[in-house]
Amino acid sequence: METGKQFVKWLRPAGCAAVLILSVLATILLFTAKGTPVEGYAPTESGDYYAEHPQALLAEIEAELLPRLDGAEGVELALEDGVIRVAGPKGPLHTVRLALIHYFDKELFEFTEVPE
Repeated sequence: METGKQFVKWLRPAGCAAVLILSVLATILLFTAKGTPVEGYAPTESGDYYAEHPQALLAEIEAELLPRLDGAEGVELALEDGVIRVAGPKGPLHTVRLALIHYFDKELFEFTEVPE
């Protein structure tokens, strides 16, 4: 019990309040975070199908996913050697990368950051 008292004395009341506030904020963020990057989107085909048909995957992403994704401006997609190369500035690239990896297999993509 003595260790707890020493810890509180060390933190002082302001430190304790800060720890409590941060704990509450972290809990709120954990329970209110969105489960999917794009609300209401679901791939039309399976991951195995897209692994065998990268052109279909590229068409799906360009027609269905990117238009629904906020912050995807400036990101370019290209199909080369069966891999979709995604290039763009850091912020939009991060947004698109999170969405693509959420819905599709990571090995189908190559991500490249370009300066703004």
